[in-house]
Amino acid sequence: MSKTIVLIHGLRGDHHGLSALALQLQQKGYEVINTDLPGSGECAELTQKNLDGYADWLHENFGDKEYYFVAHSMGSIIVSHYLSKYPKDKVQRRVVFISPIFRTKAGQKTSDILYALASGALHVLPKKPRYNFMRSNPVSFCISHYLTSDKSKQKEIDQLHYKYSGRFASADSLLADMKISMKEQTILPENKDVLYIIGSKDRLTNIKLARNRAAEQSAQFTEIADTGHLINYEQPAALAEAIDEFIKK
Repeated sequence: MSKTIVLIHGLRGDHHGLSALALQLQQKGYEVINTDLPGSGECAELTQKNLDGYADWLHENFGDKEYYFVAHSMGSIIVSHYLSKYPKDKVQRRVVFISPIFRTKAGQKTSDILYALASGALHVLPKKPRYNFMRSNPVSFCISHYLTSDKSKQKEIDQLHYKYSGRFASADSLLADMKISMKEQTILPENKDVLYIIGSKDRLTNIKLARNRAAEQSAQFTEIADTGHLINYEQPAALAEAIDEFIKK
């Protein structure tokens, strides 16, 4: 019987960002559910757009099946909080967090300040111009270049960002996700075996901090060399290999 993996994407994304990884995992024999989060892509918005709302949505849609969860970036924050809120759900014990979000105390204070500044500046704009700006190609370009390490793939990744990273329901929806990404962190769910996978050149999570966090939590840790935050775009084959090895242990 095949094993089923649920893929959960990150901020400003939808399921297309994990399509290459989904294909690699399918080629290894897994069934893959590559879903949009609420308010992204084709998925309807949540009434309550926060961690509790996301946790309730995951519980209602996936909690009664023995799925493996693999989550990227903001998705790792959402899934880790969901598993902590609903520890009795039937999901598999092994969980993978790709490019998880960890910050030092000082780093969290800085992130809180940046969120307050960004949110305040965006709210100066009227609603429609704010939405158009947040999903514009220049914004996508800046984010893509900041997060990408392998510059040989930069143009390809830029095009994917232009096409798919603006598919969020509204400016308020994205701001709610920004709040999660910038004010929350990935946590360790109880009674789960966790693998953290991080690129050696990730600019959002320092690799030394991630390695130390894994050691403190008795979690497993895999580093993928010469890769930034967007491992899903830069090295999907290496990513699938690490996930497969962890699940089959």
